[in-house]
Amino acid sequence: MAILANHELHHPGNHRAGFTLLELLVALSVFVVLSVMAYQSLSNLLRTRDIIEEKARDLDELQMFFMILGNDLSQAVARTVVMEDGKRDAAFRGGEQTSTWLTLTRSGRSNPRGEARSEFQRIAWMFEGGALIRRSWRHLDALGENPHDDETMVQQVLHLEVSFTDDKGGKFPLWPKEEDTTVISDTLPRAVEVTLEKQGIGRIRRIFELPLAPGWL
Repeated sequence: MAILANHELHHPGNHRAGFTLLELLVALSVFVVLSVMAYQSLSNLLRTRDIIEEKARDLDELQMFFMILGNDLSQAVARTVVMEDGKRDAAFRGGEQTSTWLTLTRSGRSNPRGEARSEFQRIAWMFEGGALIRRSWRHLDALGENPHDDETMVQQVLHLEVSFTDDKGGKFPLWPKEEDTTVISDTLPRAVEVTLEKQGIGRIRRIFELPLAPGWL
């Protein structure tokens, strides 16, 4: 009897040749669930990466804007200019009823070709369609045509506030523009304060101190 029982235990007919339909369905369901979880994880990872890269680009854009604006203000000079119509324009102006919120003359203009021209340059900062634009003129003093170059520095700006502080500590708004806040001066303010709100970043405030300069340049 013991031999017969052992023979029945190892009979080839007792072994299963494959998977049942239920087992295949269970395995397929597990595979689908794991695939969906993996796809969602990858999708979230890619979305997070895109958000981080977008924030990094926005921060780089703002950093470049503040650096260039800071350079313009740190090298500002009290130098009036002759405009295309022959009229003299002030060294510093802002808060006008236009898209321009700041116009000034700065020194330190690079001259890699060694051309016979002034190291001073006329610069204007504008706010148009949610973008901050820097305009630079080819010539400092011009009678007639004076070409200029525009460069968009920051986009998707929701709000902009600009004010300046004079040598007596008084604070005056330059932007938003109002009829009674236009500033036109042949001297330089002591500081300029800029507050902007950019989409996806929030509000950022910077104060730039201007150099002491005589008013007779």
